[in-house]
Amino acid sequence: MNERPQKPIIPHLTSIFILLLITGNLFRAMSQEYFQQEVNYNIQVTLNDQLHELTASENIEYINHSPDTLLFIYFHLWPNAYSNNNTPLAKQLIQLYGKQQLFNDLELRGLIDSLDFKVNDKRVDWEFLSGQPDVCRLNLNAPLNPSDTIQITTPFHVKIPKGGTSRMGHIGESYQISQWYPKPAVYDQDGWHQISYLEEGEFYAEFGHFDVQITLPANYIVGATGNLQNESEIEILDKLSTDTSWINNASSTKNDFPASSKLFKTIRYTTEKIHDFAWFADKRFNVQKGKVKLPYSDREITTMVLFTNEQSELWKDALEYVNDAVYWFSAKIGDYPYQNYTAVQGALTSGAGMEYPGITVIGLADDAYSLDEVISHELCHSWFYSALGSNERRYPFMDEGLTSAYTDRYMYHKYPEKKLWEVYAESERWARFMKIKEMPIQRMQELEWLVQARNNLEQPINLASSEYTELNYTVMLYNKAPIAFNYLRAYLSDSIFDAAIQEYFRLWKFKHPQPKDLRATIETQTGKNLTWFFDDLLGTTKHLDYKMVRLQNQQLLIRNKGELVAPLIIAGINADTIAFRKWIDGFEGDKWIELPSGDYSDIRIDPEHVMPELFRTNNNIKTSGTFPKAAPVRLNLLYSLEDPG
Repeated sequence: MNERPQKPIIPHLTSIFILLLITGNLFRAMSQEYFQQEVNYNIQVTLNDQLHELTASENIEYINHSPDTLLFIYFHLWPNAYSNNNTPLAKQLIQLYGKQQLFNDLELRGLIDSLDFKVNDKRVDWEFLSGQPDVCRLNLNAPLNPSDTIQITTPFHVKIPKGGTSRMGHIGESYQISQWYPKPAVYDQDGWHQISYLEEGEFYAEFGHFDVQITLPANYIVGATGNLQNESEIEILDKLSTDTSWINNASSTKNDFPASSKLFKTIRYTTEKIHDFAWFADKRFNVQKGKVKLPYSDREITTMVLFTNEQSELWKDALEYVNDAVYWFSAKIGDYPYQNYTAVQGALTSGAGMEYPGITVIGLADDAYSLDEVISHELCHSWFYSALGSNERRYPFMDEGLTSAYTDRYMYHKYPEKKLWEVYAESERWARFMKIKEMPIQRMQELEWLVQARNNLEQPINLASSEYTELNYTVMLYNKAPIAFNYLRAYLSDSIFDAAIQEYFRLWKFKHPQPKDLRATIETQTGKNLTWFFDDLLGTTKHLDYKMVRLQNQQLLIRNKGELVAPLIIAGINADTIAFRKWIDGFEGDKWIELPSGDYSDIRIDPEHVMPELFRTNNNIKTSGTFPKAAPVRLNLLYSLEDPG
């Protein structure tokens, strides 16, 4: 027997309690009930367009709605991502694009400094995180208890980098001001999300109220998140929107910056229930303004497009693109959640477009169709990024996948006859030679995904941004994810799918939904077990590959050659007309399918390409002839793949 006295248990439990309290895990261990923090901003900022700098001050009301007592708060200092070649952004860019000077070039370098954090008017200690100069930790002078509120203030100064590296920057005196102010990191049921700024990998932020005052030379035209409060500035924009003189200089190569006014103006924007604020300023902007009445509430919102003469020939119809998309997405998902929407032509270097609440910036477009597509895609983020504030860094498919699925659907609705060659080929003659003249534009999405899939280079759709290869970040999120969601929609039907997504939007608008919340909503609304979709199709790289084996006495034998057990659709075809469609729940091995009687000469698996089928050469069978067999393969030189049509 051990004669050593047993240590008292109470001090031991007290130590555990203190440790859990410090790490913020005690109440998360006890309860997983939903909560979200509230962060309200009051910012005054002045632009110096000679030095390309911002001088600003910020007052933040931070409300602790969590059940936890907080001893510190993490802050994003995004501009420091551009400060040197050792930041997470620089390391990612070097990994993606190879060695380059990057931020050794002083013009490309950006930073945020002159910080002096105070909480309730008392200075607090703060420190940068090791290896993350764009994140700091404020050590609170006193614990922040549940339901308590503190005021956090700081001045700050931003050196705006020359554009060309990522989302923030300036090209001459054209400014893209995004991820620019000190911003508390998200604290949720999983703890703190003190993520660094990255090129591949977007954002996660707390909702709140913004009141932002921007001071700059008086002849700048500004587009920003939120609702413009200055009547005089509204009148200026209204007047500019009636000025059509830019038409005479459409797509002019002469696009110099006029001299900045020596007079300054201060414009103010306010808005609620958003999680970011971006603004764009240029003295050369042309303006178009409009109104859209939303389908469910009849609420009227203001729309605006800002563009220079550089591509004004393409942008002349951009307001129509915005208005059409606002109404269509509202009808399918739920009314647009804010009072204004603005599309801005900018010197974007991070993709074709970038979304922010109530505003998007669009890079140079190849043609009118491409411009419409990019504007519509970025606008659709208003639902799945701006209002549904999911963690894009951890679950990018929740935004990009759904946004891309609805964009694809909208573009097909608007351009049902658009062919692939019209966008991707040089001429109709070339398209005829390649045997793709009749191939619809939507097929490119499938072809790009098939290259990865058939070479076994896929990754699951539900990964975090940082886990993807450079190519798969695009192919999995912008190709396969929308294919998957449109497959689910086809299986459920448009009306049932739309009703489920509308309920998801209603329940989780202005909150932080997780994948389990999306799944629970759709399964509850449809009454279906969707394990095959959420666990297997989104969560693995299992392939879908059904094969028609033989036809006998109105019975069709189908074999599942793939690993994915998921629904399939078969159809009877007579000439170019579909005589019947029939969905069959997924199965393993072989299964005999009863066919309806009717006049059809072919039976096909998925003739309308709604399934992510790996191989389609075994998807057809003839109903006539002595030996019914699969239709012959048609070779397609494009990508060395057979034509899946």
